[in-house]
Amino acid sequence: MAAEQLLARTLNPRSIALFGTGPAQSVIEQCRKLGYTGELWPVHPTRETLAGVKCFKTVADLPHPPDAAFVAVNRHATIEVIAQLAKIGTGGAVCYASGFSESGMHSGVDGVALQKQLKNAAGEMPILGPNCYGYINALDGIALWPDQHGCKPLTSGAAIVSQSGNVGLNLTLQQRGLDLAYLVTVGNQATAGVEECLEVFIDDSRVTAIGLFIEAIVDPIRFAKLALKADQRNLRIVALQTGRSDAGAMIAASHTASLAGRRSAYQAFFNRCGVAMVDTPVELIETLKLLIQDGALTGNKLVSLSCSGGEASLIADLCEKTSLVFEPFANDQHSRISETLTELVTVGNPFDYHTFMWGDRTATANTFTQVMFGPQDATLLILDTPPRNDHDSKTWVTAAQSLGDAATATKRRGVIIATLPECVTEEVRTAATAANLVVLQGLNDAIIALNAAAWLSTNHPEQPPATVTAFTATKLINEADAKSLLQKNHVTVPIGKKSTRDDVAKTATEVGYPITLKGLGLAHKSESGAVRVGLQNEQELTQALTKMPSSISDFLVEQTITDVVAEILVSIRRDPPVGWLITLGAGGVYTELWRDTTYLLAPVSNSQIESAISEIRIAPLLKGFRGKPAGNINALVELIQRVIDTATNNDLVEIELNPVLVTPKTAVAVDALMIATM
Repeated sequence: MAAEQLLARTLNPRSIALFGTGPAQSVIEQCRKLGYTGELWPVHPTRETLAGVKCFKTVADLPHPPDAAFVAVNRHATIEVIAQLAKIGTGGAVCYASGFSESGMHSGVDGVALQKQLKNAAGEMPILGPNCYGYINALDGIALWPDQHGCKPLTSGAAIVSQSGNVGLNLTLQQRGLDLAYLVTVGNQATAGVEECLEVFIDDSRVTAIGLFIEAIVDPIRFAKLALKADQRNLRIVALQTGRSDAGAMIAASHTASLAGRRSAYQAFFNRCGVAMVDTPVELIETLKLLIQDGALTGNKLVSLSCSGGEASLIADLCEKTSLVFEPFANDQHSRISETLTELVTVGNPFDYHTFMWGDRTATANTFTQVMFGPQDATLLILDTPPRNDHDSKTWVTAAQSLGDAATATKRRGVIIATLPECVTEEVRTAATAANLVVLQGLNDAIIALNAAAWLSTNHPEQPPATVTAFTATKLINEADAKSLLQKNHVTVPIGKKSTRDDVAKTATEVGYPITLKGLGLAHKSESGAVRVGLQNEQELTQALTKMPSSISDFLVEQTITDVVAEILVSIRRDPPVGWLITLGAGGVYTELWRDTTYLLAPVSNSQIESAISEIRIAPLLKGFRGKPAGNINALVELIQRVIDTATNNDLVEIELNPVLVTPKTAVAVDALMIATM
């Protein structure tokens, strides 16, 4: 059987074998604490008991093959134990030991080779790890976990898979009210990892949202299919992907032996999979809290309630750079809300309802009800509660109950937000839970969570991206040959010819002035002074040629494109394992100056390309800016599609066209960098 079919047994075992001493004892203690009712079988060659449980001397002495095993012995002994467990038909194992592929060559031991031995020993038996902390299944009272944790028995909640054991531990200890159903750490993902965990989570109806703390995706095609399956169950995924910076990628590679992907590639990949991205563990927690309340938002329209004008202004300011909007109340709703208030309160959105009715549950609920009877996708109540034991917070609890009353009456979605994360009391949380309200902690983190939940309302998984194979050696194709290949694939390039230095003038006459002169054999011609654009005659050509580096012997002579509306960067690159990464942005000198780019993964539709182009800052130029002609966007889209075909149907690693010149009539690739496999 495949590993993904067996992991369900591993994550919900009725019998657990334990190997080692200290960590194994902790697993027994944590299972008891969480209420585990199955069999615990410590295996130790010399001890009679462990944590009060009778030990078995060997694997052969076990009553029957265990559903799961926690193996916490040294890395060499781990391989031997795993082989024995696999031989008797064990359901799966957690490999706690480190020193495998994440360590490389250390103290004369090849960790990569050792991990291959471990995989061979496991055979078809799935293992979590090695270099793995274990997992907690709070739904079934199971904790193959060698440490303390903060989980409690639950009937439903969020499931998180983490490549980091310590981050997983930290997530269990959160005090933010997240119902954590599963926390699974996967370490090196030798045989089972993120995708196998997703299989289990998606098939468990008690899981109401999924979170990822990961450095890399091992199998992007399978992940994309699983994301589609999760969406069909209305189960949404939020990811925190680390290793996106250069320094972070180096740390990730050394720590878990996974290939940490580039930020842009994973951004495009998760967008395609309908997975919301966040940047911090707190944002991950707050977003999951919102999702397990009632799924993704239905849209991005919000109403904010507060008894302070300062809070109303603050939330409006912080939402300005998000997709979230605060639309004015319609006239009839404005009137209904006003009828519940004194004439001293001005009704608007965000709404400062003042404190005239503070502490009066009926009056406050009446106002809140009229506010919630509207087209918004969520109604927010800004509420910071005095958190100390010597404070009286009854009236704050009343405010929370009033929002709950209004949510119950209107059957609309309500969210309580504490501006400061520590200003939430258990009484407020209890009142919120009773009315199916979520309490988000920290205004900025709450806004990020709401923005992610709103994004999920309109972004759903698409079909998996095209597969890519890894490459080793590469070669640079000179621009003339690159453009010849582009031309064969119906990508529009300028009329031009390759020429020696001695024949440049003759070639220019044949091509026709004005011309552009480019030296060949350089990846960055502009920085080397090897490009001159718009030469009008032979005299200008001769002067330009004398200023070119003397080492250049071959040139490309091309007609200069005129009537240019905009310069666009178009690039496609193999980015294993994620896919073919398409980059679109401002071209020419503006590429590095503006850093104005957006990303897609191949294949893409024409409408997706058009939508991506509309996101970049240079887009208004293409539409005709301040009375100037518009560019031919259809021609640009067609060129991009043909560039994608060229890259994916040839032995290429990368094509970068910078710039593509867009005119009212056409789109022309005037500069081409092409890298091929060897």
